[in-house]
Amino acid sequence: MELAQFLTASRVLIVAGKGGVGKSTVAQTVASVAAQAGLSVLLVRIGVLADQTDPTERQTTDAPGSVKHLTLEPGDALSEYLSTRGLGLVTRQLSALGIVDVVASAAPGIDDLLVLGKIKQLARDGSQDLLIVDGPPAGQALSLLRAPMSLGRAILAGPIRQQADEVRAMLADVNTCRLMLVTTPEVTPVMELVDTAFDLEDELGVHLSPIIVNKFDLDDLPTEVDELRRACRTEVQRDALEYRLLRRERQVTAVDELRQRVPLQRIMLPDTGDATDSDRALQRAFIEEVNALTGDRT
Repeated sequence: MELAQFLTASRVLIVAGKGGVGKSTVAQTVASVAAQAGLSVLLVRIGVLADQTDPTERQTTDAPGSVKHLTLEPGDALSEYLSTRGLGLVTRQLSALGIVDVVASAAPGIDDLLVLGKIKQLARDGSQDLLIVDGPPAGQALSLLRAPMSLGRAILAGPIRQQADEVRAMLADVNTCRLMLVTTPEVTPVMELVDTAFDLEDELGVHLSPIIVNKFDLDDLPTEVDELRRACRTEVQRDALEYRLLRRERQVTAVDELRQRVPLQRIMLPDTGDATDSDRALQRAFIEEVNALTGDRT
């Protein structure tokens, strides 16, 4: 598959995965690759307090395209929503008292719906070629994506119901939105991804992109006894290599389980550790893997 075809298959790409699998790293990698391909990219983080003074203005400078960063907080989304309803002055007063954040977090599902509504607005705006959403961990991602359906059932009319219907339409439109699930080649993250994938597709109708298997040991390791002896000069080195071989065997088993349970293609990214060029290595690996994809679902 051509890289451009993969990156422009939908305007919004939501990246989700169990905590610790490298979800944010993958989101940043895809954003950087898209920028290098000449696309303008908005990388959205949900509910994360950024360290930058003004995260919306930070851009890459070494790519033909650009990556802008935006952090979405429920309180901010609610304030904007109320302002569009002609309640700007009231909203500012409530924000000064800290009430907006309380309301956004206290009403079940409202915070998630408003954040998704903001993403929908950004997608419709069309100022960016691609929106990459660094979503919450997998369990919370389910709650986030279920919010429009839950509120749509509970509220039969009015602006909240309209917002819920529009967000549900966005999530179900493959040309607008896809979900990229990230896992590591370990039993627990893989099984959680399997459960999440079925829930998302069967219950919510969300379209899934190829699964990212992050931190896989892709190095060419010796396996024969003579090769081991030549590769290792000391017993300590031999023990370390044997442990690594055992770990990769377990990784292969986990990936095979994933392949059997979820009929989606996989993008394998290496475990770069603390390498100084780890960002570039991940980008190169991602590009190679996307180019190797076929048009088949599996």
